Amino acid sequence: MNTELSRTVAGLSAAGPADISALGREIRSRVASGDCSWAGELGAEIASRASGSDSPGNHGAVLGHVLRALAAEPGPDSLRELLRVPASPSADATERREAERWLASLVAHGHGIGDVERTVFAEGNASVHSGELTACLVHEYVLTGVPLESFPGFSARAASLVAEGHPLGALPPVLLPPECGLRRPPNAGDGWTWTMPPWYTAPLATRPLQATASMRRRTAAVDLTELSGPAFAEAAGAAVQHWCAQSNGKIAAQEFWTPDPVRAEDFPAVLERLPLTAWPAEEGPSEPHPATPDTVFRTLLTAAVRSPAYGSGLHGAYGRLAAWHSLAGLTDVPADRPLAEVAEAAGRTTWLRMAPSSSWFYEIVWDLAVAALRPDGQGIAVLAATDTD
Repeated sequence: MNTELSRTVAGLSAAGPADISALGREIRSRVASGDCSWAGELGAEIASRASGSDSPGNHGAVLGHVLRALAAEPGPDSLRELLRVPASPSADATERREAERWLASLVAHGHGIGDVERTVFAEGNASVHSGELTACLVHEYVLTGVPLESFPGFSARAASLVAEGHPLGALPPVLLPPECGLRRPPNAGDGWTWTMPPWYTAPLATRPLQATASMRRRTAAVDLTELSGPAFAEAAGAAVQHWCAQSNGKIAAQEFWTPDPVRAEDFPAVLERLPLTAWPAEEGPSEPHPATPDTVFRTLLTAAVRSPAYGSGLHGAYGRLAAWHSLAGLTDVPADRPLAEVAEAAGRTTWLRMAPSSSWFYEIVWDLAVAALRPDGQGIAVLAATDTD
């Protein structure tokens, strides 16, 4: 290690916020000018010394600058350096896996899949990362819509996830029908993204569905029983569980059953009769809007990928997995069934999105509410979630 880098790393324990910010700017500048090896050497040395540091926060902050700069700089040189820099200064295996999931999302946003194929999946490559990085890279790139079958390294890693029994092995290496909204439309602008904006800024193409007198007459005799329980709440709420685990969120996942099948067109009238936790009776019913399976999936995936008020999101790969778990819970497909069955059930389900129109919601940024009338017309599932800072 050269003398300059030695002094830089040795001084981190006593560095103040201004010093860390200045070093971050230098890292970005050097990487942008092509000096990726300097940043890689700095990151590797920081990670090796951080465990014995008096100020590990400084080491972690600078390591983050290194990783973000290298991940944002396209090309094989920056990728080769990323392979030698640990994703976290922590020796804890769980923390390092979480950091590798974050790093995979950065790499997928900053690098073309071809460079990753030729560098990260090159035979005999040297990497300090566990297999979690490449596992997540597979599904980060699936979310971009690229055909993995054109990239042997990615295809082989996708197959190995299944053989290993890895959690991400349940995800197919292609987008399924409810994920069609994730595909970039032709001629989309540079700012296009599949993520959904918060409800109150989302442009709604349809008017709210109003329950009519004829709907209410047809459904007046429908007998509804609530079946809500922990297993359903865990499954349906998978995409937003981190809102509670890491932040101040709350989730209301409810399930109902009726022996009298409800017609899709009458769903709004039945929905307004349900004793929904997120809509107290004294505040009136929810305001439903028609939705499609791909809109619902995008809503769930956005919630999973984005950070809550405090903490971090699940990133692309595990966010995708959590969104599918929620969709399976809402459609009542057992967790051990192939996701193709969930996709098929979602396509036959009647979906509604609801505006966060009650005092139960914080109405800041993190609000979600969807309802599903299952294909048999007898099962109804509702998921509502909200978070605040």
